[in-house]
Amino acid sequence: MAARKSTKKATKRPARKGARPRKPARRAAGLGPKPVKTGSGPGPLEVAQAFAALLREGKVHEVEARWLAPGIESVEGVGASMAWSGKKAVLGKYRAWEADHEIHAMEVDGPWVGATGFALRYRIDVTQKSTGQRSAMEEIAVYTVRNGKVAREEFHFRVPAPA
Repeated sequence: MAARKSTKKATKRPARKGARPRKPARRAAGLGPKPVKTGSGPGPLEVAQAFAALLREGKVHEVEARWLAPGIESVEGVGASMAWSGKKAVLGKYRAWEADHEIHAMEVDGPWVGATGFALRYRIDVTQKSTGQRSAMEEIAVYTVRNGKVAREEFHFRVPAPA
């Protein structure tokens, strides 16, 4: 006897109670964009705007208290090439710099905001107390935002063009 083919069409079964919905087909590995997230709390735009506004008002200590993450990492560029980890160490770095420098004027440009953070440009007229040397400093600071706080900062200094 020959087997008969079923002429019934396959029907979808109703979802079981409490069953998880089917996941959509995955995109090919490595292809296509994926969402960029910085965690909970304010995002880079909100942090950048408030951070820059407070600096322009001269409220540096308020910036430190409100916007620096407990585990912040601070990276210095050319000349220093060092990193400080943790808010206590970073604040110590700031205080040591302040103790040896007198700021005559400071301009804060920006922010330039990206998906994970922002950048500010600083122009500072400063005298180093230990040497008496007055200079015009210019640097770009790149800040990474995680969970509504600055989790990393890296300073990029302007290097004079070769003669």
